[in-house]
Amino acid sequence: CDALELYTQQLHSHTTSMDGYAAQQREFDWLCEPSVMTRALRELRIGCDAGLAVDVGCGTSSGMAAALREDLGARAVLCLDKEAAAIEFLRREGVNARVCDVANDPDAVVAPGSVDLVVDKSALDCILCSDGVGCYLRGVYTMLRPGGSYAIASFRTEDELRRIFGGAWRIIEVVALTPRCRLIVLAKDSGDDMLAPRVVTPDATPRDRFPLAVEEAYEVMFSAEERKWYSLIDFRGDLIGVFEMRAADPR
Repeated sequence: CDALELYTQQLHSHTTSMDGYAAQQREFDWLCEPSVMTRALRELRIGCDAGLAVDVGCGTSSGMAAALREDLGARAVLCLDKEAAAIEFLRREGVNARVCDVANDPDAVVAPGSVDLVVDKSALDCILCSDGVGCYLRGVYTMLRPGGSYAIASFRTEDELRRIFGGAWRIIEVVALTPRCRLIVLAKDSGDDMLAPRVVTPDATPRDRFPLAVEEAYEVMFSAEERKWYSLIDFRGDLIGVFEMRAADPR
């Protein structure tokens, strides 16, 4: 879990740096291309012709919004991220995007029970090592209409994914998108939001420790494509920054 926590911190750092956007001159997608996910959903007949589809934790990528419209026929798409810099970047690209902290205040942006499909490409992976995972999943559950679907792309194994979700969800399917990435699709069958506390199981956030050298952690956490964009030198520098922040604020 320490490795995943570091992955979270690096992902946060590099998807919210406006200097990074300018230097790369392109958007960056984690785990897989958005169309890989949306085409798998189309084959499963999930989210087709959705009235409103929401991309949670969108970062700087507009690709998911386009794929939801092109592959699934979504009539309206809203991209959400809690980082204002990422949302500003997307708005300049003409994307319908809003700042939203799904874990703490989703109702400020999205009306409860108004969403047909929520897609999540690595956002859940990032939050699973924090105590906020229950609040995050309750936020997603509340925004979905009864019968709505929650689709997640994750680097976790099928067994790990199945252990996360509580009885409020019905697991529809788990399929491999790439050798490193799986898709899990869940349904919100009930309109009773009293079930929201049951969105996550008590053992959803195991904290096993596996000591790794910095070079080993870098190889484990980032794919070959990601390493082209994010060097070992950058990773070392970010780790130093993380440890310095922890020392300054031990909370």
